[in-house]
Amino acid sequence: MYLLAEGGLMVGDMLVQGLFFLILLLIINGLFRFMKKSTGKDKRLDRIEEKLDRLLKEKDGS
Repeated sequence: MYLLAEGGLMVGDMLVQGLFFLILLLIINGLFRFMKKSTGKDKRLDRIEEKLDRLLKEKDGS
């Protein structure tokens, strides 16, 4: 019971530290998702560009 009062580790302090840790994890997770999403868009744009190039070549060839 000494952890809950007087000079020991306060419950409120533990809750605040846990909250800050969760916020830190969410920020890191968000950064990784953003980076993964942006690289996925680059790959998708490359595929679209290749299809457009192929269609233009077919149009010019016929």
